[in-house]
Amino acid sequence: MRRSAYTPAMALFDMASFAGIGLIAGLVGGLLGIGGSTVFIPAASLIIAPDQQVYQAAAMILNVFVSGTATITHHRAGAIDFRLVRKLVPAAVLFVLLGVGVSNRLDATMLERLFGGLLLILAVSESLRMWSNGKLRREKSRTTATRIVEDRAEPRTSLPVLAGIGGVMGFMGGLLGIGGGTIAVPGLRFAARLPLRNSIALAAAVTVPMAVIGAIYKNLSLSQLSGPDGTSLSPTESIGIAIAIVPTAILGSWIGARMLHRLPLAVIRGCFITLLIVAGFQMLDPLGL
Repeated sequence: MRRSAYTPAMALFDMASFAGIGLIAGLVGGLLGIGGSTVFIPAASLIIAPDQQVYQAAAMILNVFVSGTATITHHRAGAIDFRLVRKLVPAAVLFVLLGVGVSNRLDATMLERLFGGLLLILAVSESLRMWSNGKLRREKSRTTATRIVEDRAEPRTSLPVLAGIGGVMGFMGGLLGIGGGTIAVPGLRFAARLPLRNSIALAAAVTVPMAVIGAIYKNLSLSQLSGPDGTSLSPTESIGIAIAIVPTAILGSWIGARMLHRLPLAVIRGCFITLLIVAGFQMLDPLGL
C-alpha cells in the first residue's frame, strides 16, 4: 500500500528523512555537478518507499535549486565558460521534454532498471579512463605537472559536439529524473575533452534551465499517471517532498560546490565513481542483484 508520506500530513519521521536525504543529495550534487537526484531517488526508495514517478517529479524540482546554488559558487570561482553553456542549453531543454514524455509511458520498475544500469556503465567508463591514463597515482601527489598534463588535451567544443552532449543530457535527465550532470560530466570529459572541474561546473550551469523546464512538465503531467498500487498521482505529493528536501539541499550544495575547488582531483573522481556504483546497485535491486 502506498504511504501518504507526501501529503501535508507527512509523518515527522519521513519529513526528517527527506530533509536528511536532501542535505546529502545537495552535498554530493554540488561537489559532482549532478543535481542531487542521483542520490535522492535511490535513497528515498530505500528509506521511505518506492515511488519512482513521484520521486522523479520531486527530484526535478530539487535539481533546480541544487544546480542553481552550485552554479553561483562555480561562477564566482571562474570555472564556467558561458559560451559553452549557450551551445549546450538549447538541445538540453528540447530533449528533456522528449525524455519526460517517454518516462510517462514507461513502467516505474523499468525506469529504475534503466537508471541503475546507466549509473554502473558510467562508473565503469570513468574507472577505465583513470586506469588507462595512469592519472590516479599522479593526481594523488597534486603536482603542478599533473594539472598541466590534463589541461593540455585539446578541447573539442564545436556546436555539434556540445549540442550532442546537451541532447543526451536532456533526454536522460527527463527520462530518469536526474539533473543531467551524471551524463554531461563524463560526456564533457570524454567527448569534449574538458578538465574535470570545468566539466562539473558546466554541467551544473546547463542543468538549471533544463531542470526548470523538466520540472514544470513532469509535475503537470503527474496527475495522468498511477502509483505502484494503481492509485492516481498528484503534483501535491512531489511538491510536498520538494518542500522537505530543498532547504537542506541548498545548504549541502553550497558546501559541496566549495569543496570542489579545494579537493584533489583523485578524491573527486573517487567520490564520483563510488556514488555511481552504490546508487546503480540500489536501483537494480528489483532485479534481485
